[in-house]
Amino acid sequence: MIYLHVQSLDQIVGEAPTIARRRMDESQRAELRLYQRSLIAQVTGQTTEQLQIEANDFGKPILKFPNQFQFNQSHSQQSYVMAISDEIANIGVDIEDLNRQVRFEALAKHAFHPEEMKVWKALNYDRAFWFKVWTSKEAVLKAHGLGIRLSLNTLNTHAHPTWDFGVVEHELLGSFYYQNIVMPYAMLTVAYPNPHQTRSSDSIQKIKWF
Repeated sequence: MIYLHVQSLDQIVGEAPTIARRRMDESQRAELRLYQRSLIAQVTGQTTEQLQIEANDFGKPILKFPNQFQFNQSHSQQSYVMAISDEIANIGVDIEDLNRQVRFEALAKHAFHPEEMKVWKALNYDRAFWFKVWTSKEAVLKAHGLGIRLSLNTLNTHAHPTWDFGVVEHELLGSFYYQNIVMPYAMLTVAYPNPHQTRSSDSIQKIKWF
């Protein structure tokens, strides 16, 4: 089971950073940390004071107590997401606003696998598909969590225009499942290890919103 929570960033930190300012100030980061702890406490049944959150050697936050749960989070300019699971030790999540202005083709040339680029072009450079590929890569790298730096164009997500899940396999990372959730305003992807290296949809995790 994966517990997912999505909230408007403005609802957490007040007015979210603009494109010009980009980064949250210290008070906003503090508000986000408090919100993060309240969500973890809600799912785990602990108080916020009981939670022990540390970073591993590569900077990924982990729950030291209660250690049967693990989490990951992401935020865009407009949205915040947290994923928590008591069944998956390594979980990654990424969210991007669908109205985000990026240099789509330039970034695709740098980050897309040739097969991903071929599908994107066949879809007439569909914006939603671009974000599906991008968030899948980001979520898998965060799920891996060991800080490996690799060329994104060697990572083939096998993203499909209509399917909402897939499997990524890479010699440096191993095998990972990912699930795409297309929202009216954002693309959200959650990823987790595929220890048995299967491609069956039977292994897809159930999502519970909270």
